[in-house]
Amino acid sequence: MAIEKSKAEQYRDERKARIADAAKKNAKDMQKKNATKKLAKRIVSIVLIAAIALGAVGVALNYYGVWDRTVKAGSIGDAGKFSLAEYEYYYWAAYNNLISSISQQQYNSSGYDTSKPPHEQTSMTEDAEGNPITWVESLRQSALDSLQAQRAIYNEAEKAGKATLTEEEQKQVDETVEAWREQAESEQYKMTLNAYLRMTYGEYMNEKFLRTIIERETIVTNYVNFKFDEIKNSYDKAKIDEVYNKDKNAYDMVDFRIYEFAKETLKAEQGEAADDLAKRQKAADEKTKKDAEAFLAAVTDEASFVTKAKELNKDDKEYDVERSTKMSGVLKSESANISADCSEWLFKAETKVGDKKLFESKTGDAYYVVLMTAKPHQVDTVSVRHILFANSDATTGAKLTDAEIAKKKSSAEEALKKWQSGEKTAESFGALATELTEDTGSASTGGLYENVRPGQMVPEFDAWIFDKNRKPGDTDIVETDYGYHVMYFQKNEGKYYESAIKNTIAQEDANTAIEAIVGSDAYALDPNDTLLKYAEKQMNNHIADMIAQQSASQQQYSYY
Repeated sequence: MAIEKSKAEQYRDERKARIADAAKKNAKDMQKKNATKKLAKRIVSIVLIAAIALGAVGVALNYYGVWDRTVKAGSIGDAGKFSLAEYEYYYWAAYNNLISSISQQQYNSSGYDTSKPPHEQTSMTEDAEGNPITWVESLRQSALDSLQAQRAIYNEAEKAGKATLTEEEQKQVDETVEAWREQAESEQYKMTLNAYLRMTYGEYMNEKFLRTIIERETIVTNYVNFKFDEIKNSYDKAKIDEVYNKDKNAYDMVDFRIYEFAKETLKAEQGEAADDLAKRQKAADEKTKKDAEAFLAAVTDEASFVTKAKELNKDDKEYDVERSTKMSGVLKSESANISADCSEWLFKAETKVGDKKLFESKTGDAYYVVLMTAKPHQVDTVSVRHILFANSDATTGAKLTDAEIAKKKSSAEEALKKWQSGEKTAESFGALATELTEDTGSASTGGLYENVRPGQMVPEFDAWIFDKNRKPGDTDIVETDYGYHVMYFQKNEGKYYESAIKNTIAQEDANTAIEAIVGSDAYALDPNDTLLKYAEKQMNNHIADMIAQQSASQQQYSYY
């Protein structure tokens, strides 16, 4: 779970997802993580994840492990030669990326037939220029792209003195390897780690090779993020202001009140004709609109808006008018989730504080009464770390018992004491967050949320981080609807537009810089096509065996 405040929490329960998607996307964009998204598929493969299909069948790829790790299958300029084993690893990663992406889609738009190996596909795909190529050629290109990028960026990291892992990163590598070992030695497999790795990836894979891959990909990611930070910190305020002044509405925010009148979807009664149902539906929709118009007419200012909302929900003891109707710090991109017309109206220069209007939702299933309470403006942002001890079950979402929640509170208190007894730094807090937090939205960043703006988080969290007396290094425990948060205030970040623009243009510039490295003559790719074709033939044959075994296994179970 993530603790970001869903913008749609301000609406009725059944519409909660509308603004949430935009809010989450914006917050995700504001985090550094992997700065160059365009390069993500090239520089970070599916490492550490057992081959999806292979794991199910347990096919052993019995071909020349030591030989593959030794024989050179080509070179990448200044980065030197690469082994056949490296190519095989990235080919398998490309294949599993393809299968994984297909499995996550509601329909297969790629045209790839998962019941056949790559070399038996009759359909074609396209290369980067739109030219038709076979699936084997596509997997080869993906594998070589990833391999070239990895080796080139790693070489640049070495030259810059950035190819060393921290103690914490090395610990994470060790823990990852141990997780593999535990899996191998489990009751299901009862294997040594090397045997399990050979079963999963092929004969070329062993613990040493796995460590090399993990460490290299960690260093590559670190270097990309280093370049992102380096570029981001190079911008002066004049450049940032220039971008902002060209399109202020992209970065400014508005405040407003909103009340929803949801349309009821009627069902046909027994024996009711379709025309009669349509008439009833139309009448119901018209009544919903009249109710919304009556609300709009009754509103003269913010106080009357609140009074009317409370009146309509007087029988709901849990109704919170502030949570349900007050919208603060909403970007234009987020307000578009209500409707395009509403978004345009909120950000029009002519729209004044106190203006009100009725809108139909972009999906046509509700009406919204909207009251402007603050014109487009800027807000200050902060960066904060936290460790969440959730009060609900991670799998089912069900609320924990009072006794279990009390234990969570104790765990939060113990975590804070543990941090206070150590170095008491942002880094040590981040390490503890990575170890303990139950917030999946920030676990990978050491509990860090950067460039947070008012209204983005749940109210109690929001109130603590934007306390006017808050200063870097402050800690506390805050209780919210999500559970107990061990808080660490990192720093004030300045106006929202400054951080937003820095991140946006730095991402583009960093992407260009990394692409320039990878595509330079210094890292020209020179593969041995004969060896690559040989490896591809072996791998594609084994994919065919794997698919056949899966099919046989499924048929066997279908008899029971």
